Amino acid sequence: MLMFRAILRLARFDSALLGFLALFLPSFVRSHNAGLSVARAMPLFFICICTFISNDLEDVDRDLVNHPDRPLPSRQITPIFAVVLYFTCLGAALLSTHHYVSEGVAFWYYGLLTLAISYGYIVEYLPSLKPLYVAVASSIPVLIVSAWYPNEGRLYLVGVAVFFLTVGREICMDIKDRPGDEDSFIQRLNVTRLAIAAFGLQATSLVFLGVQVHDVASTVDLMAMVCLLVLASLSWFAWSSYRAAIMVMKLQFFVGLYFLT
Repeated sequence: MLMFRAILRLARFDSALLGFLALFLPSFVRSHNAGLSVARAMPLFFICICTFISNDLEDVDRDLVNHPDRPLPSRQITPIFAVVLYFTCLGAALLSTHHYVSEGVAFWYYGLLTLAISYGYIVEYLPSLKPLYVAVASSIPVLIVSAWYPNEGRLYLVGVAVFFLTVGREICMDIKDRPGDEDSFIQRLNVTRLAIAAFGLQATSLVFLGVQVHDVASTVDLMAMVCLLVLASLSWFAWSSYRAAIMVMKLQFFVGLYFLT
């Protein structure tokens, strides 16, 4: 059981599930075809797992300082096991994309996978660009959905919202992880001002989503995201609970899935 929990943590199952739902839900709502929707979403699930395992393998030394409880630095999982799991999921991602995704849309899957496996170079040599890099990668699932349904222009605004929301969260994560990260331009900025800017970017993302509000359900969903942003702000600034704030920010993405449907 402990090993199984460690694997789920290594694979960031909750984040991989978010990626899966980001493609499954909009496809299922429009097509009412569960099989088709699973086939479209499953490659992204494996791509996400590959990304997180690769990141943990590359960040072992940093995680000894920032996240010593993670499976690799705490030695709950060996690097050899993590590498085997990585290549298994990589193969599954490539094969499922080849077999189940149409050629025109598959470009975005392969592009996202390329960004994922290149992430280490950004962290090592261009760390100040990391929030923007992650935000671009996080917006690609929305571009995939828009590629399936090119007549729905509103999806591009959702993609912009995801971009700003991700940049804000990534900046906050970088602030939290400063002790073990490499020196960079963003590391030398004032923490409080940087955090205010990060929350401002997240608030901006909600403005873009607000344009999409058209009924009671979307209004309620947006208000829920606003409440979560307020809660994250209180956790960060009033209670100095960075970890709780970042977890609340992740919850915003789950709640925001409604705007893809």
